[in-house]
Amino acid sequence: MSDKTYRSIFAIVFARLAINVTKRFPYPFVSPIGASFGVSADSIQSVIALNNAAGLLSPVLGTVSEHYGKKAVMVGSLLLMTILSLVGALFSDYGVFVLVMFGFGLCKIIYDPTFQAYLGDIIHFSRRARVMGIAELSWALSLVIAAPVAGFLLDVSTLRAIFVFLAILLALSALALWLFVEEPGNRKRSEGMRLMGPLSAMRVVSAHPPAVFALVFTLCLNAAHEIFYINYGLWMEDSFGLVLTALGAVTIVIAVAEVIGEFIVITLADRLGAKRTSMWGILLAAICFLLIPHLTFSLPVAMFGIFVMFISIETSIVAALPLFSEILPDTRAIMMSANVGAHSLGRVIGAAAGALVFKLSGGNFLLIGLIAGSLGLLAFLVMLRCVPAMGSQAH
Repeated sequence: MSDKTYRSIFAIVFARLAINVTKRFPYPFVSPIGASFGVSADSIQSVIALNNAAGLLSPVLGTVSEHYGKKAVMVGSLLLMTILSLVGALFSDYGVFVLVMFGFGLCKIIYDPTFQAYLGDIIHFSRRARVMGIAELSWALSLVIAAPVAGFLLDVSTLRAIFVFLAILLALSALALWLFVEEPGNRKRSEGMRLMGPLSAMRVVSAHPPAVFALVFTLCLNAAHEIFYINYGLWMEDSFGLVLTALGAVTIVIAVAEVIGEFIVITLADRLGAKRTSMWGILLAAICFLLIPHLTFSLPVAMFGIFVMFISIETSIVAALPLFSEILPDTRAIMMSANVGAHSLGRVIGAAAGALVFKLSGGNFLLIGLIAGSLGLLAFLVMLRCVPAMGSQAH
């Protein structure tokens, strides 16, 4: 790779780190943020849910970068987020906070598939998993930045200080992208392409069976994970009676597991194959879903099972990205936007189904594990039988 390519990757990853900080900073500070607006913690949790739900609009917005060019769209997303941050800093109002956070969510679901498509354009498939794995490290590292910085600023100042910090970080990211990223001269340039509507974009994806099966894989994987994820805390409370200790430890486990999963992709996926890495990741996760509910005899063993499960899920999600970026190489941004939409839809379906099953079954975690494990196995079979390895087709 050339020096220009390395600079482009650095700028893209730095920008994504800044964007992920906007998404992760509220999670540890739901109560103090709510108190600053005079609203309940539940209200702030609803704002976070709204931010997450923005991902459902990704397929609608996926054609933007195919029309205007990927660099312009990435820089534009960051500039819009900078403006939103300044609005949040100027107006200390709950309604404004809701709009700003939803705007952050929309910008993120525009930026993420665009940068993934851009990396697909400039990085050969044989090295793409490593680069995308490095880019995904920004997700885990963003929590390392977001939690202490936001905590410090809330302690010495107000929420406005966090928005000022975000505005500076995002503006620097936009500048880095503008200076270092070049629009790739790929086989079919994005600029000037007709701006497709969402229905036309859906027809592009649905006309290609491997693309459809890739989305089914993403949907099943994330639904399985969410069904399990929203209920494990209640299960640990019932099984071990160590709410704060267990959940605090699991938070650390999740962060470490995310990093390990991303490093597995960085170091192994290009050699083993992105399809194989993702496929075996979800299979191991499915086995964990089925086994963990039976581990009530030991907290350390249960924690280890959860640790392995999160590593496997993160590995599977990240390894699938370079694979899916090659399925529709002429309209990568549309494909990756559809994948973001499937990811969000899976989480929404999984959260709703997980809550419903837990309620109707009287908290039967064995049943929840069975459903999550079955969906995980379905995702494994879809990847095994219906999604091509793509290596021979990569440019």
